[in-house]
Amino acid sequence: MYSYEEQCVMDLSDNYTLLYSFLGREVLDAFGVEGERAFREGTRRYGRDRGQCSREKHQALGVKINMKSLFSVGGDLPPDPRFHRELQELNPEERVSHTLVCPMADIWKAYGERAIGRMYCEEFHPACYNHYAFDYGHTNLAKTLTQEKDEYCAFNVVLRAENLPEELKPLCFAEYDPGYVEPKVEVPKANGKRGFETLSIKLYYYLLEAVQESFGEEGTAAIARGLEKMALDGAQRARNTAKAYDRPFDEQVVYDTYPLTLDPSKTDLWEGYRAHGAVELFERCFVPVVRTELAKG
Repeated sequence: MYSYEEQCVMDLSDNYTLLYSFLGREVLDAFGVEGERAFREGTRRYGRDRGQCSREKHQALGVKINMKSLFSVGGDLPPDPRFHRELQELNPEERVSHTLVCPMADIWKAYGERAIGRMYCEEFHPACYNHYAFDYGHTNLAKTLTQEKDEYCAFNVVLRAENLPEELKPLCFAEYDPGYVEPKVEVPKANGKRGFETLSIKLYYYLLEAVQESFGEEGTAAIARGLEKMALDGAQRARNTAKAYDRPFDEQVVYDTYPLTLDPSKTDLWEGYRAHGAVELFERCFVPVVRTELAKG
């Protein structure tokens, strides 16, 4: 049996994953192909934000902006004990890997949402990895566990020095930067709650933004329905964890297992992501559902 702390990391991950499919299901049901187009655009915006944040963090640390840094220096999140990958190659120009067990793919499958999960795989990874590399990276995703009959995810992510303009080569590769000394980087251990809350806020924000741009108030209403459904599901998942670990079903277990804090004023992570009524919509549609479930016990 996993420890309570390990279970909380897995719950945070699963609820982050389900945020995407709950919102996606409402948008696709309401708007069909056009809804999928908007949702994919929001996913790409989220990916670019995450890639840029990683790049800026790495530049501040003094490391080169390349594939080795991207996949080995200071990740956003703690490890998930369920995840299993085979790494074939990792060097400054490329990272080649097979993901054999992906908890995100597993939970999308369990909820009958593999097709929505595949949208995430197809849009997020290229947007994030390529934008990290100043938009000169290339992401080849030949197989995904969200695709029927694919038995693993096949990643080949590359950044070729030959494709870079001269002014970027020293930022990306040590051989173009005479005298460069690789810094000794000590990155603090990733905090699961803060990491998943950061990503959940950003993902929700960009999906809301893109859907509102395409569908206005009707789009906002679709996102609102998704928030209500994911709140009910998240509360039940927190209740299940509380029962499994002989703990009370209270605000603490919700805080431990759900990435979004019920009181947005208690976190600084919404700064920069308050436009489009994002916080107000969350407070109106998500929070009351969870509080109602807490009152039931």
